[in-house]
Amino acid sequence: MSKVLFTLTPITGHVRPALPIVRALVDAGHDVSVYTGSKFATAVEATGAQYVPMTLGRDEDDSDVNAWSEANGAPAPGLRRLRWDVVHLFVRPVPAYVEDVSACIAAEQPDVVVVESAFVAGALAARRHGVPAVQLSVLPLQLSGRDVPPFGPGLQPPRHALDRIKQRALTFLIQKVIFREAQREARLVAAQVGAGDLDVFFFDWVGTLADRLLQASVPGFEYPRLEPHPELEFIGQIMPRGVDSFDEPAWWSDVLAAREAGRPVVLVTQGTIATDPDRLLRPTLEALADEDVLVVATTAIGEPDDVLPDRPANVRAARFVPFEHLLPLVDVMVTNGGFGGVQQALAHGVPLVVAGRTEDKAEVTARVVWSGTGVGVRTDAQDVASAAAVRAGVLEVLADSSYRRRATELAAEYARYDAVARTVEVVEETARERAAVVA
Repeated sequence: MSKVLFTLTPITGHVRPALPIVRALVDAGHDVSVYTGSKFATAVEATGAQYVPMTLGRDEDDSDVNAWSEANGAPAPGLRRLRWDVVHLFVRPVPAYVEDVSACIAAEQPDVVVVESAFVAGALAARRHGVPAVQLSVLPLQLSGRDVPPFGPGLQPPRHALDRIKQRALTFLIQKVIFREAQREARLVAAQVGAGDLDVFFFDWVGTLADRLLQASVPGFEYPRLEPHPELEFIGQIMPRGVDSFDEPAWWSDVLAAREAGRPVVLVTQGTIATDPDRLLRPTLEALADEDVLVVATTAIGEPDDVLPDRPANVRAARFVPFEHLLPLVDVMVTNGGFGGVQQALAHGVPLVVAGRTEDKAEVTARVVWSGTGVGVRTDAQDVASAAAVRAGVLEVLADSSYRRRATELAAEYARYDAVARTVEVVEETARERAAVVA
């Protein structure tokens, strides 16, 4: 039996993918602890793992992140907002999180720390204590490289030599100019927590600090890389099977009937951070109100009658429906670009319409377009999609069979992986290697 510590950013899309792995390790007889926000304590304990609370680190509810950011001077969505988010949401909180995780490591003496990719504090604390770290990446692959575009703006990979030259110049601009102050502050934080002078671009920190890098995706959804990365391994999508109970909503028979009749079913979902329904939910309902489709909307932040009180006749809504039950019945998914939800759709062969550019969503949209599995919809300065643009996107995806064909091809690729089983194997291997060294 090994002791395993998970360190997870307290955001739904970063915690939920880890829970099936936590449960599998517990079921295999390992002693597992999970450090994350109190919002997820019950879900963690339901896996059989021990929940470790955030004490010094900021314990935030992800549904309040936007409100907190705007109250603290965050700019409008775009590159300036990404720069602000990096500093205020990911860099400045690091020292307090490191102290929390260090205290846990000192008390629990884990054999391995599993670090979710956005939670660099876990990797820094593991290095401080000489404990091996396995990075679990639930975001688009952030590793910088000569043959891939810089992470953040949502650029397509280079097509020829001139593109490569331009993108290398842009990478220099982003790392050395646009993010100069953020990089300077990140290096100061690293020195403050005893990690030394990390003269590495901070997007690459966890990949640099971790012993293994597990990317929860497939090669067909990631830009090809010419540079070798021996620590990197694709593991496929982490499907949350068995995490959620499922009671069919009262309107479930309407979905089945639409499917049987060949009437398109369109799912619209907006995630748990970008919670303003005016950004995507309402524009989508308006866009499709007069179309011969059945729209299923998930409202996440509240009950449908509170979030979307005036719904067109062709809309069925619920706060949450497990995607493993819903996606097999869907023809196209409209989303603001959450990485986990997009991959769940593709794992079921569902093509996409993506409208979002905050956080990592511009990168997700770029990969959807690049892979041919859907279309991207431009949003305004407040990251709001127009009804006209959403309608055009949905109708294009429904009319052009190439999107469904590419999504089906990716579904076959995802099916070749078992992300949970492979992650368990890697964690066990890492723990055994450490035990051999210690012995």
